[in-house]
Amino acid sequence: MPVQFIANGKEELGERIRTSRLIGSDENLVLHGGGNTSVKLEVIDHVGRSIKALFVKGSGSDMSRIDESGFTAMRQDELLLARSIQKMGDEEMISFLRKCMMDPTQNTPSVETFLHAFIPFKYVDHSHADYILSLTNTELSDEEISRVFNGKVLIFPYFQSGFELAKRFNDMIVKEDLQNYDGVILRNHGLFTWGSTAEESYRKHVKLISEAESFINTKWKGIPEGELPADAEEKMFKSLPELRRALSRKERKILTWERSPEAVGYSLSELASSNSTLGPATPDMLIRTKMDYLYLESLENAGSEIEKFAAKYEKEFREYVSSDLQMRDPYPCIVVIKGYGYVTAGKSKKDSLIIADMARHTFKVNHIASSISKNRFITRKEAFELEYWPPEAAKLSRRKELPLTGYIGLVTGAASGIGKATFIRFIEEGVGAIGGDVSEGVVGLVEQFKGMGMGLVFDISDESSVKNAIMKIVLDFGGIDIVFNNAGYLHPANLDEIEIEDLVKHVNINSIGTFIVTREAFRIMKRQGMGGCFVFNVTKNVTNPGPGMTSYGTSKAFVAQLSRYVSIEGGKYGIRSNVVNPDKIFRDSAIWQGGVLESRAKSKGISVEEYKKGNLLHVEVLPEHVANIVVELVKDEVFGATTGTMIPVDGGIQ
Repeated sequence: MPVQFIANGKEELGERIRTSRLIGSDENLVLHGGGNTSVKLEVIDHVGRSIKALFVKGSGSDMSRIDESGFTAMRQDELLLARSIQKMGDEEMISFLRKCMMDPTQNTPSVETFLHAFIPFKYVDHSHADYILSLTNTELSDEEISRVFNGKVLIFPYFQSGFELAKRFNDMIVKEDLQNYDGVILRNHGLFTWGSTAEESYRKHVKLISEAESFINTKWKGIPEGELPADAEEKMFKSLPELRRALSRKERKILTWERSPEAVGYSLSELASSNSTLGPATPDMLIRTKMDYLYLESLENAGSEIEKFAAKYEKEFREYVSSDLQMRDPYPCIVVIKGYGYVTAGKSKKDSLIIADMARHTFKVNHIASSISKNRFITRKEAFELEYWPPEAAKLSRRKELPLTGYIGLVTGAASGIGKATFIRFIEEGVGAIGGDVSEGVVGLVEQFKGMGMGLVFDISDESSVKNAIMKIVLDFGGIDIVFNNAGYLHPANLDEIEIEDLVKHVNINSIGTFIVTREAFRIMKRQGMGGCFVFNVTKNVTNPGPGMTSYGTSKAFVAQLSRYVSIEGGKYGIRSNVVNPDKIFRDSAIWQGGVLESRAKSKGISVEEYKKGNLLHVEVLPEHVANIVVELVKDEVFGATTGTMIPVDGGIQ
């Protein structure tokens, strides 16, 4: 049931939304879910009573795009009653918060809800601003930090988020008149500000961060930029698949190679090695980035160093974490490579991009902290406890793990028809999907899947074009696991009417082009050592040739035989190869345009509709029918013991 606001409540929530978006859109303040905001309003509850409600950002909401649905409505008076409670365990806290929700169908509120409730101001803002963390993650005293802000902030020691933090925070603020301060800085955590209006709280936030920045700029001159070696891309092209295999020993990963001048400069600095065990910019990042990152002097010993990292993590897990909990993936999420920037590893491309952003902010914060004092983060014990903290673990458990998460797949001919449908199905199944085509349309297709896929314009019949495309896939994703060889050319003609140029075009695209893509991807899969899967779109013309299809059918016969050889030579590497044989896929298909469909129907002496459904089932075969088969062929639990076979998708040949 929609919330019924009293007086100007809806407009005040609108102001809360506006300034929340301002904070959320500034990545120096909020990065990938960090931070939260709130407003206290009067509303009508489900039985018609006027009550005080706290609207606080719900877990999982994106502050840069937040709307009314991103806030969870809480009963403020019930939250305030918690001030009299002396202790509350994590599970009790989550249960208590859920019972205070006005609408149980809304998102779980932030674990910092109690802090928002206890601060006696209408609007409260909280962020993990880089410049604030750069001060708190040091050995600067509270007094030294306070002087940066002319004494207008309170400094609060680090406590893990949760009820104990809120309780101690409340004990502090009851002794202070918050009217005398612009905000409170929580060590290793972030900044809280407040106000009677959204604008007042936001302006205080911006002011304090600007003051921190001004102080820092007197002592910090930035991370010096660096330049990649001339052969960096060639070297990383060879190394990334092997690095990916080493990082994927527990679960399959997709990589991001960050090679900006600043990233390279950081990797060349002395701090890159010494800071590797300092911890991230804020404890909130621990669940994604771990306490440590791996620093490599060179790529030559990457595999053994990655295993050492995992062994150390496992040892510390046993030392610091309850034996009742299962250890997560022990392999590093961030690998800094001297002279080459850094590589991040995540379950999906989106995850690895998020970790890359977090790494960039961490390097900046720690670099600044080293310039103004000595770095000081939370202890390793505290870090492990937070990484395995039940409320954080609950966030992970709510994430739906898609069946093909961690896989990297290329679909050729992805701008339309079967290729487009398969690309979309790959995204839906969790694949880091790359759509390739000669048409620029593939770039537009991928725009709607930012962070999950990539569009590449290349010509499969041009060897250098294919090599460049495969190199880009490896440099951007770390390797390749799946290839759906779908791109093709069709121009029907009777045997005695075939022009040699047209025959050559069929062979160049359908035969040689498919071979080039297969060879280049096969090389990567072998070096990667994680198996692989090829699916070839051959069509029914190989097993059931039709008149007028000599050029097309013979060029596709090469592809069918190629698939067999891939299965023969790829078997020992865990590389499977299979064929789908669709027939008469007309919807959104480029090869049937330009009168081809009408011409084929006319040659048969039937209507277009009759031609479309000219199969035993009398159904139109759709691109999605083929795409679904391709997706299932990729899954090891379905077709993991199948290679060298053909599957018809044709409605039954008459």
